[in-house]
Order: sequence, then C-alpha cells, then structure tokens
Amino acid sequence: MAMDRTASITAELKQFYDRKLLSVAIKDTAFLQYGVKRPIPARGGKSIEWRRFEKFILPTGSYILTEGTAPAETNATVSSVAATISQYGQYSRITDVLETQSFDPLIAEYVEKYGVAMAEGLDTICQQELSNLTTTQYADSATVVNTSGAGAVGSGNYLDAAELNEAKRTLARVRARPVVDGKFICFIHPDNTKDLFEDPDIVDAFQYAAPRSAENPMFSGVLGDWMGVRFVETNNLRLRTSYGMSGADIYEVVMVGAEAYGVTELTAQSARTIIHPRGTGGHTDPLEQYSTVGWKAAFAAKVLNNDFAVLIYCNASRTTAA
Repeated sequence: MAMDRTASITAELKQFYDRKLLSVAIKDTAFLQYGVKRPIPARGGKSIEWRRFEKFILPTGSYILTEGTAPAETNATVSSVAATISQYGQYSRITDVLETQSFDPLIAEYVEKYGVAMAEGLDTICQQELSNLTTTQYADSATVVNTSGAGAVGSGNYLDAAELNEAKRTLARVRARPVVDGKFICFIHPDNTKDLFEDPDIVDAFQYAAPRSAENPMFSGVLGDWMGVRFVETNNLRLRTSYGMSGADIYEVVMVGAEAYGVTELTAQSARTIIHPRGTGGHTDPLEQYSTVGWKAAFAAKVLNNDFAVLIYCNASRTTAA
C-alpha cells in the first residue's frame, strides 16, 4: 500500500527560518560614559564653550608676608574651549512588497540595527577626538621617527605595568583628578588586555592583593581596577595598521582624568531612531510604495584639557611587524 512520506512530497516541506535575524558584530560604546556632558538647550545656538580657571601661579620665592605690607596681587587666567555641533545620520527605504512579504519583521530589525549604528557612530566621534591628544607616550620609550605618528614603536613594544604607571604618573604630576571612585580611566583594546594578563607584575597583583573570589580578574577575565586605574575594555579604539616600525600595527591606549574631554548634544534634537511608515510620504511617495527607517543625532566631542589625558602608542602580541 502506497504511503505519502516526506521524501515524496518535498514541496510541502519548507525551510524553517528563525524569525530573529542574527546579530551583527558591534563595537563597544565606552567613551560616551566618561566625557563631561553639557547639552545645548533649545534656542541656545549650535556651539558651546567650556571655560576653566587656570591654576593660580604661586609667586616665586617666599610666601611670607611682610607685616603691614600688602603683597603683589595675583591675576586670574581663564581659558576656554569651544565645540560646534554637527548632525549625523543614516536611513534606508524599504519597499511595500519587501516589508509585507518578507519572512522577518524588517522594520523592527532595522530599528534595532540603526540604534546600534547610532551608538557606535557617536562613540567613534569621541574616540577620534581623543586620537588628537597631544600628551603622548611611546611604549618602551621608543622615539618618534616621523611627524605623523609612532613610527618607532614596533613589534614587542607591548602595553605593560611600567607603561601604565608612567601614564598615571604623567597625570598625577599635573594634578589631574581621578574620574570615578578615585581611579583614572584607561580605555584599552582587548588585544592589549591579553598582554596585560601575561605581565607578571599585573598577574601577581591580582593573585596576591585582589580578593579571592569569583570577581578576581584571574577568574572573571575582566581587568577591573589596578594601582588607581580602572580599565574600560573597548574594541572601538584606533588601530593603525602597518603604521609602526617595519610595518608593525600600532594600538592607541588612552588614560584620562576628570574633565579631559567633553560631549554635547542639542536637547531639542536628541539622538533618536526615526520611522516613517508607508503612507506618510505624501507627494514623495504617491503610491505608498515604501517606508523609511533611520537615525539622526546632533553631537560633538572635544578634548578640554590635553594635560589631563595620555595617549599611549604600543604594539600587541596579536599583531607583529611585517
């Protein structure tokens, strides 16, 4: 007796599709968290000026007052740093047929992915601004051989405890204040994290001084805090491919104190995703043939004090000279 089997009626066996699209690889968004945030209110223009009083320079020689005689007066100096907002954004058009007939809920997926793109984009603006820092440090005291970057940093010039202590000393000498919980913030690439976990000075500190618990970095794999530095791992740091000695890749590691950089946005145009469904385009879409999804932000980032941040150029064991 004949029997219908799956092998004989293959047309009825459709491919199953997971209705949730696979996630894309995304960058971390670390820099947005630690900048001085000063939004520009409505009707307040599109630029902002940060101001600070410079330190009062103490007079040369003795501070001893002569009885009955007023000392020379001290004049204040005020410095300012300005930033101008720029608008950023992306969008896509989705046809009516694609939207209604696709297996996946495309509008929702577009919104999610554009939310990620917006966060990454704004964080990258901060990262690019910090790449302009003028207080620089070169791993293993390498010297610069060109004017465009860390040409003498090469294979083997890794980030280690000595480099971190040097950067921290640089900030402490100019009296930069810690950012949070008495710690400076160090933005570090995962490739550099790997090298620090192989540095005996770092490992010994975690083994013998850190709490013996699941939170110990040797168990968690998260660097956390060390010697007054809080590590913030991010894959959104600049990597200069084949930029160093003999074509070595160069990593930028950034250590900052309080008020090293600032971020601003327009309060009347906060960063957001925007959806225009089919039928809302008016004369630009007379037959209601597409929807649009995108994001828009008005944003700026600015280094406020070059003395309060250190840009460290180094190599990593993940990459070597050509």
